[in-house]
Amino acid sequence: MLKIKKREILYLLLYAIPNTLLTFAIVYIINNVMGGNKAFLNDYMGIVFTSILVYTYLLNVIFQKKLNKFSFNMLYENEKKIFKQILSVPLLKLEQYGSQRFYTVVEDLRTFSLLPYTVTHTINSLLMLVLCLIYMFTLSLVSALIVVALIVMVGACYFIVMNTMSKKVNELREYNDGYYKSVDDVIRGFKELKINFLRRDNLMNKFIVPNRDEAMNLDFNINYVFLSINLISQYGLYFVVSVILFVLPAFNLLSREDVISYVVIILFISGPINNIINLQQLYTRFFVANSRISKFMKDFEVPEEETEPKKVMLHDFESLNFNNVGFSYLSKDEDPAFQLGPINLNIQKGETIFIVGGNGSGKSTFINLLTGLYKPTVGEIIIDEQNGSKGENIQDLIAAVFTDNHLFSKNYDNYTLENNKEYIELLKTMEMDQIILDDKDASIRRKFSKGQSKRMSLIFNLLENKPIMVLDEWAADQDPHFRKYFYEFLLPKFKEAGKTIIAVTHDDAYFHLADRIIKFDYGTIVKEMKTTSKEELAENIWA
Repeated sequence: MLKIKKREILYLLLYAIPNTLLTFAIVYIINNVMGGNKAFLNDYMGIVFTSILVYTYLLNVIFQKKLNKFSFNMLYENEKKIFKQILSVPLLKLEQYGSQRFYTVVEDLRTFSLLPYTVTHTINSLLMLVLCLIYMFTLSLVSALIVVALIVMVGACYFIVMNTMSKKVNELREYNDGYYKSVDDVIRGFKELKINFLRRDNLMNKFIVPNRDEAMNLDFNINYVFLSINLISQYGLYFVVSVILFVLPAFNLLSREDVISYVVIILFISGPINNIINLQQLYTRFFVANSRISKFMKDFEVPEEETEPKKVMLHDFESLNFNNVGFSYLSKDEDPAFQLGPINLNIQKGETIFIVGGNGSGKSTFINLLTGLYKPTVGEIIIDEQNGSKGENIQDLIAAVFTDNHLFSKNYDNYTLENNKEYIELLKTMEMDQIILDDKDASIRRKFSKGQSKRMSLIFNLLENKPIMVLDEWAADQDPHFRKYFYEFLLPKFKEAGKTIIAVTHDDAYFHLADRIIKFDYGTIVKEMKTTSKEELAENIWA
């Protein structure tokens, strides 16, 4: 939920009050000059009138600059707050609610760029309306009451219709949520869509087209209603003027001299009234956007203790212990949809461990627990049992290359690539030195094959210089030559350098190169084997 500080509201008021008084002074002078008031028919009144105009103009110019600065500060500070919230979100919540919520919440936030403008014009318009109505009451009490009643009636018609539009605006936002889901499918599944005409056609004609058609109709109807009810203020005021011109004088409720004053006042306050009425459209959108932002912040809420920086960082370890660790995915009705564990496992520094198992066996869930992306539902992960350090620091020890690895568009790490001898040597080790010909950061921010992309991710993994390497199906995208090179040369080289290697793999031809093989099935460890001969492993691991 967005909040405006009291100091900022006070600042808006301090501007609005003198600005409104000066604007009212302009109306007051015009009205008295037109009415022939001798006190206003003198030589210096033109100078006074011009001075007020210039001063009011300068006040508005200065304030608009400060108002714009305030608006952009509020917008961009809240964008940073939203982005910080996104980066703090646990993976499980992202998987639960979907990434498209991030796009729409930023769009909702952008709505509030007009909030200071809207609040200021509302205050100005209300103050001007009040002052002009007071002026009208000084001229004729009964006529003023009639005019106020007519204005209230016109305004009531507008607000009744406007209040019915909140649900429609929210419904339009829901259509946009669905649209962004499809956009995400297009971006992430572009290749799959390109090779399958029926899938592409169904996406377009069964989802995109109906969604956009219905959203267009709803958006058109909303804006048509807003446009139509905006005319209420214009023609409603014409009706009020007609009452002043023809009805009130006919019943001797208003003298002909005061008719001119009333008409001038009504025509002048038509601007503030139109502002108040028309700004309700923005307030409706603010209300809907604020509700959606509040829901986003609630859905993606992160406990404060999880967002606080850790005071102590770990740089090495001797052992990791999974003590009765379990994890449950919950369905929408809060029933467990998949359960991992209980897992009891000890990982010693310097081990090379292969994780194996079929699809849905629990390998990925185990990796997410190991890397701290998931928090155990039950049990605990202990780092160095003699010290009793809990698993919240485990990410300090781990560098991972996931099966869906991503090369970032910029270098977000603390190391630099230029003039980095270790980086140059790793390019040679990974046989990438003929593809990347220099040490410039820009050279790697481009498109690679999947295998090459994973080699670069492994280079960055090593540059992080963390004691545990997690490699999720890393070799699956490599050609036979480099796959053999990876298992028979690289893994022993990393082990010799003191790395602890935990690799998810299906390459049973190389199982004998691990210190241990851990097999998962139906969410539990069903087999744990130490290295033996190829033949014995092949006979027992899949049995």
